[in-house]
Amino acid sequence: MPEGCAEREPKIDDLDRKIIEILRSDGRASFRSIASKVGLSSVAVRERINKLLKENVIKGFFAHIDASKIGRGTSAIFDVIAEPSMIEKVGAEIAKFDEVVRVYERMSGSELHVHALFRNQKEMEDFI
Repeated sequence: MPEGCAEREPKIDDLDRKIIEILRSDGRASFRSIASKVGLSSVAVRERINKLLKENVIKGFFAHIDASKIGRGTSAIFDVIAEPSMIEKVGAEIAKFDEVVRVYERMSGSELHVHALFRNQKEMEDFI
């Protein structure tokens, strides 16, 4: 993006906000179900959701898993410090591990906040 140009902020109205809230509580809600709650047609809801996806307001849908039921009952949240120039590369490498659920870049620009799930305490200690 050229210097001095700000990225355009998507226009979101109250109906978009209602749709987002419904999807936050039930990512599998049907267009018809959402439509009945916000007073739009299912076609209009689909178009709005597609617009929100295209503009990266909604970045995707995911399943919330009970980690203990898939043998990963030990959760760890930890920080990793890296050179600011390497933070994206380090974050991408950490994210490749199967145990890692999420990697967030901290505001400092030199820290990553990592959430990972392990089978047990020993596996976690070995990883860290």
